[in-house]
Formats: sequence, C-alpha cells, structure tokens
Amino acid sequence: MNRVLELGSYILPAYAGMILSEQGYEVTKWVNPNEKEDPVLNLHRGEELWSWINHRKKIVQAHAHDITNVPSGEFDMVIDNFRVGAWKKWEVDPENESRRLGVPWVSMRDEFDERSFDAVAQARSTMEHAPYQPYYLGDTAGGLWLAYKILALAHQGFTGHHILRQASCLTKLIEGELVVPANRDNGEPAWDTPGEYGRYGDGIRVLYRGEQVLEPTREHSWKMKNLHHDGNGRIII
Repeated sequence: MNRVLELGSYILPAYAGMILSEQGYEVTKWVNPNEKEDPVLNLHRGEELWSWINHRKKIVQAHAHDITNVPSGEFDMVIDNFRVGAWKKWEVDPENESRRLGVPWVSMRDEFDERSFDAVAQARSTMEHAPYQPYYLGDTAGGLWLAYKILALAHQGFTGHHILRQASCLTKLIEGELVVPANRDNGEPAWDTPGEYGRYGDGIRVLYRGEQVLEPTREHSWKMKNLHHDGNGRIII
C-alpha cells in the first residue's frame, strides 16, 4: 500500500504528496497538459518552490478526468483538492471511482465546496489570530492533515471517498478556543499569563519558570548548522 496518486494544483496537495514521498511512498503527480503551468510557478521564485515541493515524485502529463481510465490496482490511494464543481464538469464522481479502484481517496475542500478554500481557511483561523503570516501555513498545515488522513485510512484498510475541510483542519490547531470561551487580553495568547511572551529586538522574549529567555531570529546559516537536514537544506523528519 505505497502508491499514491496526487491530483490537484497549488501547494496543499503537493505538500501532502511531498510528505508522503519523503516517508518512502511512491507518489505520482498528474499535471494537466491543457494548462500552461501550475499556479505555483507563477509565484515569485515559483520554480524553486515547485522543485522543492515536488521532490522525488513521478510527474505525469494527464488530466484529472483520466482517472476513469485507470485500472484497479494501479494506485493504492488518491489525494486531491479540486472543487466539487470541477469534478461535476468532468463528469467524475470520486465516490464511485474510489470504490471502483478499491482505494481510500481523500479530498481537501473548503467548508462550502465551491468558495476558495484557502481564502476561507486563512480568514477563519490563521488570519484571525496571527495576521499576515509570512508563509503558506494554510497550505502546509492542510497538507499535513491530508497526508495523515490518507495514511490512517489505508492503515485501517478503509476504502471509499473521504472529505476534509481546510478551515476546520486549520482551526483544529487551536480547537481549545472553540470548546472553552477564552478572552484575549490586549491580543495576548488566550491560555498564557499576559506578558509571558513579547518582542525582543528582532526576536522574542519568553518567561519560562520565572526565567527570561531571549530567542533571536535565526539566520539561514544557523538553520543549516543546527537543523537535521540532508546537507542541501532539505529538512529530514
């Protein structure tokens, strides 16, 4: 059970596929031959991001609707992030296809199936509490949940189509604030004593067991020296 078919575009499904690939799974990524390029390539330094996030994958030129031509047994699991409307336009039913193929299939969607899932997720969780994050937390966190869900299903021998909701996955990271009403004092974290965290120059200050700990911003050279990586900067988990 180690052959993964990655469908969809942009960062989220690619990140999930990258995680699975790094952990030894055989990941095949389908790229739509009718589109000029994946939206990732339109980003600033997008080619570098594309190279990183699609590391070790088998890239195949194929449209997602070609899934109906895939014989049973070719893949062990499928992940995607297409809208419901896209699948309907292509006359593909992931539920039927997952059962025909006999595999678990997980789709990451927004809470309303059609609206931009990333915009909804960022607005509902990340941006509400920590605006203007300088990284794609909405996509990378969602990608982790996508990878985790497909592995959990495969491990338990489940098949069929399963749907994850991205805003819910992101909010799960701070779920305690949904379950327990928590007021924020002057923007402070809800569960820590006010003043426990604060700025210190370009870094942060943390009060830990009565001791003040100063954590500076870590430069690239520090990360290369201290983080567990393969020598080229790719972090090894």
